[in-house]
This record gives sequence, structure tokens and C-alpha cells, in this order.
Amino acid sequence: MKLLLTFCVACALLYKAESLRCHVCTDDRCTNSTSVTCPATSTVCRTVTSVRTTGLTATLTVNKNCSTLLSCLTPLSIETEWSVNRGFEKEGHTQICCVTDNCNRQTLAIPNLLTNGKQCPACSSLADSQARTCNATLSCVGVEDTCFNGTTTVNSTEALQLGCMSNNLCSLQVFLETVFDGNPRITCGAPWSVRISATLLTFALIVHKVLV
Repeated sequence: MKLLLTFCVACALLYKAESLRCHVCTDDRCTNSTSVTCPATSTVCRTVTSVRTTGLTATLTVNKNCSTLLSCLTPLSIETEWSVNRGFEKEGHTQICCVTDNCNRQTLAIPNLLTNGKQCPACSSLADSQARTCNATLSCVGVEDTCFNGTTTVNSTEALQLGCMSNNLCSLQVFLETVFDGNPRITCGAPWSVRISATLLTFALIVHKVLV
């Protein structure tokens, strides 16, 4: 009896996975999308709005598709925003993964790009990153609430990685390997605050005047 019940549940789950319908975009900005039947390997629908910036060039993309739980990396049915910012190169995403038919129909808002009052050490250019001569300071934006530092290695050459990141990425090694090429070894730490830095500077000036 238990074996029969297990078989029935498995069949029901497989049928549900095979019959899940999701919206899929027809272009990079998703000006149009169409509802499709997902393959059995796709158990969730996904919609994500992304902004990637290199230098002064920003690229906006909207993607809706059939997906898997492993590739979502965010809680189901909860709009989640994450961002990685190296100054000369950054990317921000807003995403929802859900499990009902066509639940990814909506287009999410563009990730927040406004500075948030925090700063982190950074590299001013890719060349500085590769030369490991980084001494710049980066203003964090949006949900970036922690600094990161570490290295990547490409063709036996080690590059320094510094900047701002949203804390919800710190434990997602799979995602970090996607963002950073070359076997990334990334550690998160507490951010510098612009307001705290200004307060410390004012305190230092007062102490200096008293002592002098």
C-alpha cells in the first residue's frame, strides 16, 4: 500500500512539473512574452530584471523563463534584489521565482542604482585589479550593504577583487563563481559608512584643536 501511494505521489509531482506553464521573453527587453509548457526538468517560473554596467555603458535586460530551483538561488515567491559592484564593472538584479502557471508574467522594477551612504575599498580599473595596485574608494548603491575582498586566478595570474556587494550573496558560492571568473575566493566584511567617516573626521578635528 505504501509503495502504491509513493508511486502515485511521484506521478502527480511529475505531471505537475511537466504541465507547468511559464512566460518566456522574445527579446532582451521582454517587450513581448509568450506562455509555454516547461520541460519536466523545470519546476519553477522565473522573472528577472538586470542592469550590467561596464565603464560608462549600462545594459538593461529582462528575462522570463522556465527554470530550476538550483538556478534561482532566491526564496520562492519573494521579490529579491542583489548586486555586485567593482566600480569599473557592476551588476544588479531583481528576481522572483514561483511555482504556479504563468506566475512570472510581471516585469520587475529596475534594481536600485542610488548611492546608499556606504563606501568600500575598490580597484579603479581592470588593470589595477590585475596588477593588484588598488587604492580607490567606491560608493555603494542600492542594496549593497557589505564590502567584499578576495582574488581570482586566470591563466596562473592572480587578480585582486574589491568592492560592494549585497550581503545575501556572501554565502552563495555558486553565484559568486558565475559573477567572478577564475576560481574566486571572496570574503565579505563590514562596510565603511560615509556618515561614520564624517563623524570620525569631525571628532579628530576637535581633538586636534583641543590638543593644540
